[in-house]
Amino acid sequence: MHRHLLIGVLLSIAAAPRAAALTLGARVEFLHPGLLHEVQISGAAVAVDGNGDAIIAWVRREGAHNTLYCARPGKEPTQATRVNPHELPVDSLHQSPGLAIGPQGELYLSWSSAKPKPQGVLFASDLRLSRSLDGGRHFDTHLQVNDERPIAHSFEGIGVTDDGTVLLSWIDSRDGWERAGTYVARIGRRGTQRESVHTLDGETCVCCRVHVATGAQGAVAILWRKVFPGNIRDMVLALSHDGGRSFGPPVLLHADRWQLNACPHRGGAAGIGDNGRIYAAWYTEGAEGRPAILFATSSDGSRFTPPQRIDASSGSIPDHVRLAVDSTGRAVIVWQDATAVHRRILLRYTTDGGRSVSPIHSLSQAMKAYAPDVALSPTGEFVVVWHEEQFPVIKTIVQPVRLGAPAQEAVVRSP
Repeated sequence: MHRHLLIGVLLSIAAAPRAAALTLGARVEFLHPGLLHEVQISGAAVAVDGNGDAIIAWVRREGAHNTLYCARPGKEPTQATRVNPHELPVDSLHQSPGLAIGPQGELYLSWSSAKPKPQGVLFASDLRLSRSLDGGRHFDTHLQVNDERPIAHSFEGIGVTDDGTVLLSWIDSRDGWERAGTYVARIGRRGTQRESVHTLDGETCVCCRVHVATGAQGAVAILWRKVFPGNIRDMVLALSHDGGRSFGPPVLLHADRWQLNACPHRGGAAGIGDNGRIYAAWYTEGAEGRPAILFATSSDGSRFTPPQRIDASSGSIPDHVRLAVDSTGRAVIVWQDATAVHRRILLRYTTDGGRSVSPIHSLSQAMKAYAPDVALSPTGEFVVVWHEEQFPVIKTIVQPVRLGAPAQEAVVRSP
């Protein structure tokens, strides 16, 4: 019996797919001026242009106002460009800006500008889309995407379709604070004209950021946290096959059954492979109240696979999950793992359409690293960014990641 068991184990190991080897490219550090205790910044966003150069963006507190910046780390001279006009301060530091690149190299940044709050209104802001046609050296437009309403327009996701249409999806409470909704706008003429606005949901968790993913042949996926009866707050995804002109009904990723009479301020991320396969990763605490990062895929957006748990946390808290997918369906998932003292940036990847995932890789070096993001490069690399506190300064780290040929690396299958 023991012999049969041993043979079965050996056969299962031999049959298991082999993960591609992960190698790290040259790490680039962007130093934020000022001492650590003086620097207040949002998380960083990253995108990679057609030349393979990484562009990062973040919001920084300066005096009484917040300012949006972007930069190209590692390029000489490395100089941050101010994005928002002085008369339009950024609303807050609660999230990173949205960042995307168009098919002709257009650089788009989404952010919320502060606006006066009428009496009795808690939050008010306008959703903006800023555009640069010279790689981020200058920004020539700052389109107001939302209608003129004295409410918050924020927690947005951004994507660009193959034909250059910008898609912005956000949360606002035009129907009352107790009825937040998810909306999506199509923006044409290279980021200068709002063409349409579509309502996706009227029962949205009010502060869990929406995520937008675009793929080949007009595929668009929008992921958000929906509020179900009984204050169940689980993730749903709506899919479009016509470049965001219309969307199917939202599909539940998994019945996590996370019951919470509050907004957890934690969402998820999605991606689409060229074969149309959809990838999603998200934070939940489920019915058991256990923090976890889950990962699932779908061949058509109508039904998702049983989720795999991505983190292996026991004495730590996973958070801030992001993912990116390449044309062959390889995906990289990054997240922040934190204890009371230590915060790390961790990574797992899949090379077989999400059926299996790699072991966990640690990317960060400092005791405190946080707020990761990841993007795909046209060169085939994945680029991960995050902040690190290296006393007495804060740095944004840019780390290229390569998935190479199959290697002798164990594959971990989540239950």
